[in-house]
Amino acid sequence: MTVRLAVNPAAALPLLELAEPYAVTGETLAEAIAGQAVFELLADGEVVGAFTLGVHDTASGRQLHCGAAGGLPGYDLAGTMTRFAEHEANRIGAGQLITHTRRPGLVRRLKREGYQIAGYIMTKASP
Repeated sequence: MTVRLAVNPAAALPLLELAEPYAVTGETLAEAIAGQAVFELLADGEVVGAFTLGVHDTASGRQLHCGAAGGLPGYDLAGTMTRFAEHEANRIGAGQLITHTRRPGLVRRLKREGYQIAGYIMTKASP
């Protein structure tokens, strides 16, 4: 599988929209990916997934953030995306890779890739 900068980012939106139901803080897809670059995952020349990456410079250093990711079933999207993101983080001098998710399967997968849970977000519906 290969990764490329999206030729037409708008065409990747249907794949990225697959992530919207899993938004951690209720942000819209547009809010989650604002200012981020859109990448496509290709298998045999066909776009099978998409993800976004954005750079944030903070007091604790540079971070690379994945705002949204989605794709077709049957492909190792998480593995390909993490390897690409790690390469990009090294290339730009980012000390951290960050993503927000509430998908238990993705959390388990990322933990196997060496990621750690950095915190929790607690919510309660207003009465």
